[in-house]
Amino acid sequence: MEILAILILAGIVIIAEQQIFLRLVLKNVTYTVRFSKTEAMEGDTFEIVEEIINDKRLPVPWVKTELNTSRWLEFAGTQAARGSDTRFVPSVFSLRPRQKCTRTRTVTALKRGNFTLESANMVGSDLFGLVSISRKLDINETIRILPAPYELREGELSQEELYGEMTARRFICDDPFLISGAREYTGREPMNRIHWNSTAGTAQLMVFNNDYTTLNRAAVIMNMQKSPVGEPRPLIVGDTETYIKAAAFIFDMLAANAVDTDFYTNGSGGIHARGGSDKEDYMRLLRELAEIENTCYLEFDVFLREMEEYGRYLKDRTDIFIITAYIDDAMADYASVLRRRGKNVIFYCNDDTVNDPRIIRVGRVNRYYFMND
Repeated sequence: MEILAILILAGIVIIAEQQIFLRLVLKNVTYTVRFSKTEAMEGDTFEIVEEIINDKRLPVPWVKTELNTSRWLEFAGTQAARGSDTRFVPSVFSLRPRQKCTRTRTVTALKRGNFTLESANMVGSDLFGLVSISRKLDINETIRILPAPYELREGELSQEELYGEMTARRFICDDPFLISGAREYTGREPMNRIHWNSTAGTAQLMVFNNDYTTLNRAAVIMNMQKSPVGEPRPLIVGDTETYIKAAAFIFDMLAANAVDTDFYTNGSGGIHARGGSDKEDYMRLLRELAEIENTCYLEFDVFLREMEEYGRYLKDRTDIFIITAYIDDAMADYASVLRRRGKNVIFYCNDDTVNDPRIIRVGRVNRYYFMND
């Protein structure tokens, strides 16, 4: 009889425990997630911070959360669902009454783009695992991943090979604010140009030597059309990512030389991004690259004709970079027109069958061409 009474009592306790946890296990339990930064570079490692709070007197013996995010955000110890772009990231917590628990996870960005932690599933249970209550949570945390520049192998390409023989447009007069040293006084310089320290050191009159500045402005044009034949079809995904890395590489090289740079493409509804020459301008161009979708809204020759019609786009540009999967006669003719206007035209193309006599290969890889009229 005593054993039966104990069993009955235990059953009553279990049933009461089930009812209590059934109603209260997820009550006043909040779960939030945030990225440690809002922007990162492709290949960078950063963190997400999970925070869960049990704001009641009842403990939560077991609660599991599962984040739904992109497969291109790699969490240590997780795998993306096969054949899916979704990755499920689980976490398990045990919370005492009035307790807050914070967990930090390391994330690696595998691809450029905008990625969002859209939602999470939260499941709570009781002491015996007999109760299972679930809740879906909206997260909506976003991070922008900027494209990493194309990585060159040792000896593959030099800066000179990237640019080809670029014409340096120089101001006729020297720059009064750019001092490169001292030189002897010729008698034509005003007295306020005397370099007194050098004069004292050499025992003869010396004046400031001013250098010349150059005026280079570049435009990078990315062709999202796969082939010149038929309807404008977008590039395959792999080529799109390669060309975006190539554009980032060119931006990086131009930014290192403080070249004012614009960006244009016939993809993603058409982007005409006015650039600049400082760090923030460079970052803005990378953000444009990060958000490009694999679409082609207009044939490239039509796109070039529109740019020609609205000539203000390339009017003040001295160097034109065209990133494309092919080079046809229309593109070569357009480049010739630009060359006759005194502009340098450099193609980035992975087509090694280009046989137009006006185009020659630059460097040791079949990817860089420039016009040679």
